[in-house]
Amino acid sequence: MNDEKKDGRFENPGLEQKLFDACAETAAGIGHELNNPLAIIAGHAQSLLKNETSEEKRRRLAAILEQTTRAYEMIVDLRTFARPPRPKATEVDAAKFCDEWARREAKRCEENDVRLETAFEFAGNAPTLTTDEAMLAAILNALTKNAVEATGPGGTMRIFARETVKRWEASALDEEGASASQEEKQNGNAVSERDSNGTVAENVRFWEFGVEDDGPGLSVEAQELLFAPYFSGRQAGRGLGVGLAKARRFADALGVELTRLDATTFKTGWGWRVLLRL
Repeated sequence: MNDEKKDGRFENPGLEQKLFDACAETAAGIGHELNNPLAIIAGHAQSLLKNETSEEKRRRLAAILEQTTRAYEMIVDLRTFARPPRPKATEVDAAKFCDEWARREAKRCEENDVRLETAFEFAGNAPTLTTDEAMLAAILNALTKNAVEATGPGGTMRIFARETVKRWEASALDEEGASASQEEKQNGNAVSERDSNGTVAENVRFWEFGVEDDGPGLSVEAQELLFAPYFSGRQAGRGLGVGLAKARRFADALGVELTRLDATTFKTGWGWRVLLRL
C-alpha cells in the first residue's frame, strides 16, 4: 500500500512527521559539517577580493562568494522546510505589503528578463491582515520564484491581490464552530446559513494573493507531485526542489489555504492562490 498521496502529502500524518524530523536531523548534520568550510572559503574570497585589481580574478572571486552563499541558503531551506518556525502573528497593512511584494518581484523579473503584471484591488481602505508577515512573504516568494523559472526569459508573470468570498460548510470551519460569532456577523466577515439538509455553511471573507505565469504548464507527473519535497520539473542544478513543499508547510503552519488556480489570465502556464481569512 502506498502511503503517499499525489500532492506530496502522506495518508499517515505520523509517518509524514517522522520523515520531516529525519530531514531536519539530516539538514542539521549537513549544516554542522559544511558551515565552517563554507565560511572559510567565503572569508578568503572576500579578503582576496578587497585588494584584487584584475577584473577577471574579481569575477571569479565573486562567483565563489555567490556559490558559497547559495550552498548555505540550500541548507537553510532544508531546515526551515523540515521544521518551520512557529508563526508570530501581527497586524499587517495589506496595501503596504502588496507594494513591497511588487517591488521585490519587479527586481526579480528584471534580472530574469520576465515581464511583470500587477493587479491589486482595494475597495476603499486596504484591509489589515493578521498573520506572520515574514512567513506569508516566504510563501509568495516560493510561488513567484517557481513562476519566473517556469515561464523563462521573455515570458510574463502576473501577481494580484483582492478580497474574495468563499462558501464554507460546517466541516471546513475552524474550531470556533460552524456559526459565525456575533462580532463577525456585525462586521460583515461571515454570513451563516442552514440549507434544507440542516448543513450549516458560511460565506466567509478572505484576502486572496495570486500568482500566474504564461509558461508551458506542468506535465502530468509534475502535477501529481506538486508539493513533494526534492522533486523538480526542471533540469538538475536549479536547486533542491523544496520551494513549493516549503510553501505548503508554511501555509499549513499559518492556517492559510494554498491551492492551484482553476483558471488563469493566460492560455498556458500555471497559477496559485493563497487565501487568508479576514
